[in-house]
Amino acid sequence: MKVKELAEILDLSPATVSLVLNNRPGISEATRKKVKDAVIELGCEDMMNIKEKKKKTLLFVVYRKNATDDKFQRFSQLFSEIIEGVESQAKLKNFQLMLSYVNDLSLQEEIVRIQNINLDGILLLATEMRDSQLNAFFELGIPVVVLDKYMWEKPYDCVTINNELGVYEAISYLKEMGHKDIGYLHVVHNANNFLDRYFGFLTAVQKLEIPFQKKFLVELNTSGGEVLQMETFQAFQKMKEMPTAFFADNDILAIYAMQSLQRLGYRIPEDISIIGFDNMALSEILEPALTTIQVQKRKMGIAALNLLISKMEEEENEGESVKIEVSTSLIVRESVRQLKQE
Repeated sequence: MKVKELAEILDLSPATVSLVLNNRPGISEATRKKVKDAVIELGCEDMMNIKEKKKKTLLFVVYRKNATDDKFQRFSQLFSEIIEGVESQAKLKNFQLMLSYVNDLSLQEEIVRIQNINLDGILLLATEMRDSQLNAFFELGIPVVVLDKYMWEKPYDCVTINNELGVYEAISYLKEMGHKDIGYLHVVHNANNFLDRYFGFLTAVQKLEIPFQKKFLVELNTSGGEVLQMETFQAFQKMKEMPTAFFADNDILAIYAMQSLQRLGYRIPEDISIIGFDNMALSEILEPALTTIQVQKRKMGIAALNLLISKMEEEENEGESVKIEVSTSLIVRESVRQLKQE
């Protein structure tokens, strides 16, 4: 008799029956007795002698909306710490981990493939994934934990960045350095992270009593690459007045901003200060080096793997969800100038 069959007879989850058969903690004595009595009654005592559990298989799906192979390589470099965290924790917990890169074209094919393989859990790096695409994974009937995205209207287990904290740290530092006219470089219609950072920015300037002038809000509509670089340059060309500092949604945008401002004759940070978000490796070797917000990406990967294991082993928490926010920290370098206090 298989564990799943015994679980159905006893009206218990397979995870609960497996924990009892392997003499693992976390099960009530009443449930433990129920399982053992049934095993004896059904003549399946050999099931109690399981010494080695089959290694469970997890799939880590890394999604990028319009990625080609070379873009996937750059994307994986950006999120390499998350991937390393997942891989190291899977090895530590003795799980078999498969890694899959998908884009819009291959996503449906991947979902069909998943339906035909034996998986115990799925991790989704879903930074750019649409809500409908997420739902397709939830409908598979396999435990799922989502990384770097959440939906307000649908409860599910996820691990995200504490974007509001990161933005507050950035704006607090600019105020501490004497900046009162602070601009915001914001990417619209893209990842949830940028929307969180937008609300975080509005909250931060309000709490810190910094008057925000809408003329210093630069909204950009593209997701990256040369188009975003050109759009940033053109936006600065149109501005009649500049703030003393800009906060950018991420390091890539901050870097494009530095390059564009320098092309227009501004000095960084003597004329305009800039602070980014993500602490990409490139940020440290820029001239000047970029002040930014550090995201504990490796910790996100570890937390997501642990949350998935917990979800796979849960018994009575169906319908409940857990959201974990990983904190950030300020990395001070050379792109922010100290202004004279009035």
